[in-house]
Parts: sequence; structure tokens; C-alpha cells
Amino acid sequence: MFFGEVKTKDSENGILSTSLLLDENGLKIKIKKGTLINKKIINLLLENKIKYITCAKLEKNDVDENLAVHKISKQLINKKNSNLKLSTASQGRCNILSKINGLLKFDPQQLLSVNSITDEIGVATLKPYSLIKKDQTVASIKAIPFGINKNILQKIEKVSIECLQILPFQNMNVHLIQTKNINTPEKILKKTVLVTKKRLLTLNLKNFVDKICDHSVKSLSKNIQSSIEEGANIILVFGVSAICDINDIIPQSLRNNNGNVVRLGMPVEPGNLMLLGQIKNSNKIIPFIGMPGCARSQKENGVDWILWRLFCDLDVCNEEINEMGNGGLL
Repeated sequence: MFFGEVKTKDSENGILSTSLLLDENGLKIKIKKGTLINKKIINLLLENKIKYITCAKLEKNDVDENLAVHKISKQLINKKNSNLKLSTASQGRCNILSKINGLLKFDPQQLLSVNSITDEIGVATLKPYSLIKKDQTVASIKAIPFGINKNILQKIEKVSIECLQILPFQNMNVHLIQTKNINTPEKILKKTVLVTKKRLLTLNLKNFVDKICDHSVKSLSKNIQSSIEEGANIILVFGVSAICDINDIIPQSLRNNNGNVVRLGMPVEPGNLMLLGQIKNSNKIIPFIGMPGCARSQKENGVDWILWRLFCDLDVCNEEINEMGNGGLL
């Protein structure tokens, strides 16, 4: 691609490198950066005594900036049920937007591969597993020069295939169990129900059941068992106090119901004192969360990051929770 100063009279089919405000019969006319220069514009430039102009000219193997970013964007979402759509490319930029509420999923290493091919194209995204609203922009693809060489474009297209998608939230039956003792204020229990239900309604809550029981292994184990029998997809438990040991009442009650502890504690603040478990029931696994005290507040915390994934039917493993420490100070 050629880029530089040329005589105005020789600039036809060049791409204007900067916006200009010109006089046309006493009126101010703005010609935008990126405009393809034609004979009419050349005459207008000359009338304004502009004898030289800086422009770009595409060569044989160059692809126009708008076409280039559109092709790359299309490749990034070239997946059945990606739940994504493209904006109209303009001034070398194309945005990718979500068609639904859901969770953004992609491999950061794949994105790194795309951005490592050339500095002439930049692909910027929200963080993986971000909570996304319908019509929200999740990625923006920008061409730096006015044209991209076909060879570069082909290399990008090879590594950008099916990179991005939005996972939809699934219908979930969620059971909330709170334990109490003689010192537990009734208003705390009521507030926790309201806050938890509101938190889940932003996802795709189908049914919500709340229970209160004594803070004992016997009582909690019985209530967990009844929730399993009633078809809970996810079980959440708030104890009288935060879980402080793997042999505390909540993890004991989990194990009493054919459950196991996946993780006690997470590198996210607030949300450190979370327990993630699983209950094996017939042919399915029921996620189980021992809730930290901070989740009694509507403020975002580490449990939200877990819930978003569970509502998309994703397994959450130790390695993924470890990775949450990067950016985990909320």
C-alpha cells in the first residue's frame, strides 16, 4: 500500500488520510478521513487552494480496511449458535455484539495468536467469562492502515476460526438452605432470601426454593437430602458463620449426601470463604456451594463468577478457580 503526499490533481482513487473542512459556495463541507477521493473532491480541493494532499492508495494485493475487519470478525464468530452478530464496518472498525444475555467464552491463547500475527490488526475483547447483556459489544476489530495485505488476512483467518461465542443461561431449579441458631436475626434470613433470588433472576432462574434449618450436621444433611429428592439443579447453603475447616458442618453434611468437596476457598475477594462441591445423584451431578457471608449482599463477589458458569452448564474445576485470582480483587 502506498501512503504519502501527492499532488491533488493526481490523487484520484486515493484514500483521504485526515478529515478536512472545505468551503463550497460559501458553505462549510466536511470530508471525512477514509473517504475515497474522486474527481469532484479533487476539484473541491483545488478550489480551496490545496495543491498537495496526503493519502493512501491500495495496491494489487491489498484489501480495503472495512472489508478486511468484516472478514476477520465474521471468522471469529463462524460457529453454529455463537449467539453473536456484526456491526457495519466503518472507518476500519467492526464490532461484535451479543444477540442474547449470557456468558462470553473464548480461549485467550487463540486471541493472542490472532493479535500476534501483525500489528496492523487489533482484536480487543471483554474478559473471558464476562457476564453479557443482549446487544452489548463484546469485541472490536480495528485495522490500523487503510488496507491489509491479502497474505496477512489469510494468516489471521486461519487462527481466528470460531474463537468467540456467547453461552446462554439454562433454566435452573435452585434450592437455598440457611442454617440458624438462637442468635440468628430473622431479618438476616429474610434479607438473604431476597438478595439471593434477585441475584439468580439476572440469570435464568426457573424455580427457587428456600429452607431454614438448625445449624447441625443432622438437620442440614436432612434438608440437603430433601432438596436432592425435589429435583434441585443447584444447592446453595448459608451457614450461621463462614466455613472455616474441611470438617465443618456444611462440608460434613455435603459428604453425608454422597457429595465431595471440589474446593474450599478461592482467590477472589470478596468471596474467599466459598466452598464448591458436587453431589452424585443417579446419572447427574448437582453443584453445591457453601456460600460466603459476602454473598448476603447484592455486591458482585467470587460466587457470582461460579454461578454464571454453572447456569451455562459448565463444570468449574480447581485450575479455573486458580485463574480467577488474576483480576480477583473486586
